[in-house]
Amino acid sequence: MAEKGKLSKTARASTHFGKADDGTSVVENDSSRGKVFVEVKKLLSEASIGYQNLSSAHPIIVNKGCFDQAWTVIRQALVDHDGGRYKVEKEDAGLAVLVENVPKDPGRMVLKESPFAWHSAT
Repeated sequence: MAEKGKLSKTARASTHFGKADDGTSVVENDSSRGKVFVEVKKLLSEASIGYQNLSSAHPIIVNKGCFDQAWTVIRQALVDHDGGRYKVEKEDAGLAVLVENVPKDPGRMVLKESPFAWHSAT
């Protein structure tokens, strides 16, 4: 166990220091792409935006009529934050493609609007 006031070998600094208190959610840079997708799904659930997603390899499909709201939430957390983890590759009506800001093997995230409305996320 690490001594008090020191970080252990595997500890993350974000668990030990204060977080932004300006009311915005920020997804931290982490080596796990799956963690980013889990955080995005959590943000959509908190915003009461209905979505369907099978895994991090599949697109996130949001309810019809909720795309703009979902895109705002995701863009704020992943793209617009200082040194954003993702950059926008393509942005059309009802479709957004994000590419990870890493030099080697960048991951993609696709956000689509569905022609259907599912039950809202709870």
